[in-house]
Amino acid sequence: MAQPAESGSRRGIYLEMVRSFAAQPEAVYNAWADLAHATDWWGPEGFIVPADRVSVDDREGGKYKACMVNTITGDELWWGGTLERLDPPDHLSMTQQWEGPDGTPASNLTLITVDLEPHNGGTQMTFRQGPFPKAEDRDSHETGWSQSFHRLSNFLARHR
Repeated sequence: MAQPAESGSRRGIYLEMVRSFAAQPEAVYNAWADLAHATDWWGPEGFIVPADRVSVDDREGGKYKACMVNTITGDELWWGGTLERLDPPDHLSMTQQWEGPDGTPASNLTLITVDLEPHNGGTQMTFRQGPFPKAEDRDSHETGWSQSFHRLSNFLARHR
């Protein structure tokens, strides 16, 4: 469910997605907060995140960087940002920006927030990202995140 939204007094184009997982909030939080798990679920189908392409200073204010690799073409998509707020097991937020391999910005900076609540014996996750400069950017992120969240669900099921 992608939709434009207002954030405070700023208007912008935001992505909001709500997903339920058959895992406790702590497990979902840990899958997000430990970016080493990015190798298991981040990215749409057809992409991998090699363990040697993830680095993170896992504290509030810490920087992270990762790379998705297209398994067919070998194309690399780098992104990074700052861990803004870590409040286990309920909330985390981080900035995200696509980057060139040398670290130069290749997109606008967005903020990702993840809120987790116990729900029906599992977890309801509310994911938000934005602002995006265009609806097309938001929509392409929705496609990628939808596939990533499907992979996250499978990851959580394997690690119960």
